[in-house]
Amino acid sequence: MTAQPRQTMSDEDVQARLTRAVDLHKQRDYAGAIAVYREVLAWNRGHFDAQSLMASALRQSGRLDQALQIFDDLADMQPIRADFWFNRGNALTDAARFDDAVFSYRKAIELGPQSAQTMCNLAIALAKSGNLDEAEQAYRQTLVLEPAHKIAMHNLGNLLVDTSRSHEGIALLRQATALWPDAAEGHYNLGLALMRLGDFANGFREYEWRWQTPDFKERPSYRNIPEWQGEPLAGKRIIVHGEQGLGDTIQFARLLGLLASLGGDVVFHVPEKLAALMQSLPFPIKVTGTHGASDGDFHTALLSLPHRLKLTLGAVPVMAAHLTAPAEAAAVWKARLRDDGRRKIGLVWKGNPNSPAERGRSLSSPEDLAPFAAMADARLIALQKLDREDLEPTDFGTGWRVKGVSYLLEHPGPDADSGPDAFIDTAAIMANLDLVVSVCTAPLHLAGALGRRTIAMLRAVPDWRWQTAGDTTPWYPSMRLERQNAGESYAPVIDRAAARAAVMLTPS
Repeated sequence: MTAQPRQTMSDEDVQARLTRAVDLHKQRDYAGAIAVYREVLAWNRGHFDAQSLMASALRQSGRLDQALQIFDDLADMQPIRADFWFNRGNALTDAARFDDAVFSYRKAIELGPQSAQTMCNLAIALAKSGNLDEAEQAYRQTLVLEPAHKIAMHNLGNLLVDTSRSHEGIALLRQATALWPDAAEGHYNLGLALMRLGDFANGFREYEWRWQTPDFKERPSYRNIPEWQGEPLAGKRIIVHGEQGLGDTIQFARLLGLLASLGGDVVFHVPEKLAALMQSLPFPIKVTGTHGASDGDFHTALLSLPHRLKLTLGAVPVMAAHLTAPAEAAAVWKARLRDDGRRKIGLVWKGNPNSPAERGRSLSSPEDLAPFAAMADARLIALQKLDREDLEPTDFGTGWRVKGVSYLLEHPGPDADSGPDAFIDTAAIMANLDLVVSVCTAPLHLAGALGRRTIAMLRAVPDWRWQTAGDTTPWYPSMRLERQNAGESYAPVIDRAAARAAVMLTPS
């Protein structure tokens, strides 16, 4: 057979196809656009615009690896094209190659003309790579180029809050929500910033926007049951449904006593795994797993209670504890711990790695907690959930220890809390400890809710619930807060926490 001659294209044909592809691209018909880009490349494999634009379409259609391969190949040619470097920076940012993205955005800016969008994307990449000072300057430059740039204004406000300049950050977030009143993330982040300063009245009102942000699932649906807006509850039944993390449910369950005092019949729907622990709440309420059906006159999310109850920082219910470890489990763990007269300290050094709040709050390893091992007459027991391969048997105490740690760090073993109920074993162990030391994560809330003596080790800009100053919290009277100073590593925080622990455990 005679080979068919390759179809030729005139410059006009090429331009017409590229125009068509770009139109499809703008309409988000990425598959259609890619097909037309390929037609051009079948005629001229080295056509730069077709390759670059196809890489952008591949990225936007979710085929990031293919897009990056094309972008990286074209980058070797060092094209003098600002649009290329901008698009490559976007793909690199998607791939979490932030340092490379910074380089690409800087190239785009160098080739000009200056673009607010490029400058803002540079700021985002700088912030993701940890260069906060440079990110701040890039956001500010974005706002010089475009004073009402929505993303730059919002992100700069968050950055200022996260670098201990809350008032300046709040002013920007207020400006952003005034300009874009339907922007849910602006309201949500403004709420977090206000609550961190202790302004619960305004903060929790803004926090109600959380359901409309991308990170939140849709609120639970209770068909034909209206959401409670603060109406009188006497003679009515209200369903309160837990939300977000286990720590949030443990913390805010304290408010159910206030709700019950309004005279209604309170039903608390929690995740099944928390139902057993929540049965110990000392309030006249019914606790049930989320699969339990219930009729009601109203429903509300647990973290909406502060707004509906008009809670202020000074009105957080004062309770030594609002949860109790099951007596039988506490007795079992008392025997398993084999008390030898030394003070027992429980340690938690990391939280959920998948949590958006995790960055900067966890320690690198239990080795960082070695200063506690220097305390006289102290036993250290890890309350961290670990895989079996991270543990090794020992003849001492609980029968297990954390592997690869230079000091003796006991562990309850791989079977602790392995049943259907969350934290039952951990709560029972805490009931037998003299002190709990933890970073900000669910076991910290559990220790506080149980009224155990606790030290919380907090990063410089902590989660909103710990406010910005002081070593006490109204949520947990038995807890003391050890705060990281700005620019400080965690090592001095741990040293101070160990010194505080020694004082707290010294007999008066």
